[in-house]
Amino acid sequence: MKKVFVFFVLYFAFSSPLFAAEPPRIDGVRTTYDSELRFSFYVSGAFKKDLEDAINSGMPTSFTYVVKLYRKRDMWLDEQLGSWKFNHTVKYDALKQEYQVNIEEKNFVETTKDFDAAKAMMVTGNDVIISPIPALNKNEAYELKLMAELDVVRIPSVFKYLFFFVKLWDFKTDWYSHDFTI
Repeated sequence: MKKVFVFFVLYFAFSSPLFAAEPPRIDGVRTTYDSELRFSFYVSGAFKKDLEDAINSGMPTSFTYVVKLYRKRDMWLDEQLGSWKFNHTVKYDALKQEYQVNIEEKNFVETTKDFDAAKAMMVTGNDVIISPIPALNKNEAYELKLMAELDVVRIPSVFKYLFFFVKLWDFKTDWYSHDFTI
C-alpha cells in the first residue's frame, strides 16, 4: 500500500508540470524604419478554453499592449525615449453570430464570423507605427520592449460571487526585448 501511495504522489508531483499549459509569451517581433518606426509581433498561448467560452458567451475581452523604446548606452543607463499603450478588444454578438474586433492602434474595427480569425487579430500586431516618434540617429542601438496583458473583465459587485472564475483569465506576458540599429 505504501508503494502505491508513493507512486501516486510522485506521478502527480511530476506529471502536473508536464501537462501544464505554456504561459503566454510574445514572439516574432521585428522592426522596420524608413520615415516611421514600425514593429510587428504576435502573442502565443493567449487563449485558454475558459477564455474562449467567455468570449463566445458575449463577454467583451481586451488585450492591452505596452511598448517602451530605449536608446542603448554603453557606460550609462539606457535612455527611455517613449512609452505607448494600445488595446485589442473582441466582442461577440450572439444575434448576428459575429465577432467585432477593435484594433485601437490602427483606429480600425473588423467584423468576422470566424472565431479563429478574431483570435488572430487579437494577438497579432502588423506594422504598428510608433507615433509621435522621437529623434532616432543612424548607427545607434535601440531596444524595443513589449508586454501584453489581458484586462480583467470588470463586473458589478452583485455578480462577483457568481463569476468568481473571472480572475483566472488574468495574465501578463514577460517583457519581450528586441534590439535593433537604424
